[in-house]
Amino acid sequence: MTPARPTFNNPCFCDPWNNELNVSVGLGGAYTDTDLASELNALSFSERQAMEEDIHGVAEVIQERPELVTAKIEEMLQALAKIDPQRRQAWDRAIFLRPALMEDRRLHLMFLRARRFRANDAAELQCAYFRAKRDLFGDELLIHRITWNDVGIIRLLLESPFCVS
Repeated sequence: MTPARPTFNNPCFCDPWNNELNVSVGLGGAYTDTDLASELNALSFSERQAMEEDIHGVAEVIQERPELVTAKIEEMLQALAKIDPQRRQAWDRAIFLRPALMEDRRLHLMFLRARRFRANDAAELQCAYFRAKRDLFGDELLIHRITWNDVGIIRLLLESPFCVS
């Protein structure tokens, strides 16, 4: 006899028995498999091929010449300045707390590499990263490296049967 599964009054994202995960996309409602399929079908052949190459790790290698890196970092900083201040709020707070982040080439390069040197996409990713970091860990850890001890606290909270999102 198998044990009865626990039930939760307020299912949340961390509920392992909830097989119907709806990812909220803001005011538009939930993002479904049908939405994903229609977006994939809307891609051109070259876009779909580029995506598959990225997934399988066979994409063309970008030669990181110093002049390319410098130009892309500058382009990314300009893109960061153009992002809506509401979405850029956590990045602005991090700059306020540690102004040297603005000149941190390794930090910018990390996001540029993640987005294959597309400066606008890298700027959006960097803002999203700092927003998520601020939401999870607050201003206290916004400009610090996250350690396993910091993650352990969040993991324990998410595994709690009282987790409600």
